[in-house]
Amino acid sequence: MGRESTTFSCAILAGGEGRRLRSEKAMLSLDGDFLLEVLLQGLEGLFEETLLVVRNEFSPLRPFARGGARLVADLLPDRGPLGGIHAALHHASHPWCFVIGCDMPFPSRPLIARMKELAGPRPAVVPRRGQYVEPLFSFYSTGLEEKAASFLESGGRKIHRFLEEIGPLYLEEEEIAALDPEGLSFFNVNTPEDLRLAEEIRRRLLLS
Repeated sequence: MGRESTTFSCAILAGGEGRRLRSEKAMLSLDGDFLLEVLLQGLEGLFEETLLVVRNEFSPLRPFARGGARLVADLLPDRGPLGGIHAALHHASHPWCFVIGCDMPFPSRPLIARMKELAGPRPAVVPRRGQYVEPLFSFYSTGLEEKAASFLESGGRKIHRFLEEIGPLYLEEEEIAALDPEGLSFFNVNTPEDLRLAEEIRRRLLLS
């Protein structure tokens, strides 16, 4: 398939419990808007399909399945983020799927566009900043579904080990910095302090 004809799904992993925040992360308030709503706004128009990957069909996020977003549940429960990636690959309608955590409200559109351009030769496109990789801000070929299922069913849980097995294309730090100088794409909300900082960042971005 030629790059110009490749189509993409987007999967937002929204199964995290947010224990340190005592709330479903996706439903945290960010200056009056749900965290998930802020992320959906940031991704608007970039993908042919949006999936909300949740733990089970009784998720309180069901009301967010509107405006083209589709709610799907983990197929292999309690397998962590890689279980969510597996569900995304299973349910995606397009050859490639961008996976992002629901607690990452500031995705860089230029960075996503560049990663789309790189999708093809390898089965995944993954940002790497120094020794850190960002598997929850990455593109995966949906052809990886069976390999992800086998990895999980054999007891594997660690995404980094799975990446070692599939051999992704890594987008390196220098190119990432040129497209997202502050690295805000990788900012995630884990604590009340993170949430307050996210509110400050959002106000600044809205004024810029």
